[in-house]
Amino acid sequence: MLHVFNNTFVEAFGAQILRFLRESGALARFAFRSWWVCVRPPWNYRLIMDQALLIGVRSLPVALMTALFVGLVGVLQTGVQLNKFGAKSYVPAIAFIANAREMIPVFIAFVVGSRVAASITAELGSMRVTEQIDAMEILNVDPFKYLVMPRMVASTVLLPFVSILCLMAAFVGGMIVAATGLAIHPQEYYEVSRKFAYLSDVYFGLVKTVVFGNIIALVGCYFGYHTHGGAEGVGRATTTSVVVTLMLILLTNFIMTRWFVVLSPNLN
Repeated sequence: MLHVFNNTFVEAFGAQILRFLRESGALARFAFRSWWVCVRPPWNYRLIMDQALLIGVRSLPVALMTALFVGLVGVLQTGVQLNKFGAKSYVPAIAFIANAREMIPVFIAFVVGSRVAASITAELGSMRVTEQIDAMEILNVDPFKYLVMPRMVASTVLLPFVSILCLMAAFVGGMIVAATGLAIHPQEYYEVSRKFAYLSDVYFGLVKTVVFGNIIALVGCYFGYHTHGGAEGVGRATTTSVVVTLMLILLTNFIMTRWFVVLSPNLN
């Protein structure tokens, strides 16, 4: 009995590994084809601007609200802990560096990514199950050029701009908490941040958002493009795309952070 159970477990585990490898290979092929289409003219700027409105502008309110509270909580927690060691004056610099390098890029990618990846997957998935994408292929219209490219370009370009505005919102939120809860004057908050923070901290965060924006659109387009199984399949693909997006953001963030830590002594 135990022998049968072990064989069943090994077979199931092996099947999952093979499925993971097949999906990874398919995603890699889809990514290379999508990137090639994105860099090859012509570009339909009207479609790109339409997606920029949907992906960037309409995500801005929730992103700014998230950033504001990230700034509020980050400074409050940092200030309470550093005050125990008599290092409260360093709170502005630590909060700004943490927000610029890690907190804002990752949190905004999570918030915008969950919304955008789900939206893209649901839209393209609905087009796939209703055979609209098949009709485009029959009419010799490249779905990658018409559907994938505008979303990937808009997401990759817009997310850094959204992140910059969110970093400003987090800075203002931190300044408010520092003034009201930690007795740090706004002018002192600004001067300490300017003294100890570097532009490279902002650059690192912006580079991350470029990669995150590309991942968000890529995963959303991939699962939407390969949706099958009707309405139930659309729901399943949407859920999977959000989970995969968040996991890839975390993995990519760790890899890039490790790389940036190695480069920091040479850039600061």
